[in-house]
Amino acid sequence: MALDIDGFAVLRTIGVHPHIFKVITPDVVKAARMLVARQIVHKDTGLKVVRDIRAAIGPEAFSLIMDGLTDAQIKSLASRLDKHTSRAKVADGTARLHILSLADGSAQPAEQPKGATRTARRRAPAPPNPPARIHYISAGATRKR
Repeated sequence: MALDIDGFAVLRTIGVHPHIFKVITPDVVKAARMLVARQIVHKDTGLKVVRDIRAAIGPEAFSLIMDGLTDAQIKSLASRLDKHTSRAKVADGTARLHILSLADGSAQPAEQPKGATRTARRRAPAPPNPPARIHYISAGATRKR
């Protein structure tokens, strides 16, 4: 059975002694970005965790990592963190800014619309088929003189 190392301890040591690990600095940067991005876009990551990540790594590093996420990841994250936001807000490109404002606490998730119950969200019934043409002759109206 192979023994595993404590990855966090090793990464902490690399961070404390960067002068020893000069050769792998680009790899450390890439790995750090990838690991944090992976945690942010994970399906179980909620708004509280995103805010904790931002507080832990700092706002500047958080913004840079968010800039590196793909549009699909941003849309998915925006719809997960703010379930009741309008789809137009997610689609028009402001989703990245919305996530950043949610993470820093300057914005809160939208509340569920008042009239949006489960029955109201169902599709509206299809309009009835137009009636067949009515002809005056078939109406049967006659005048008696």
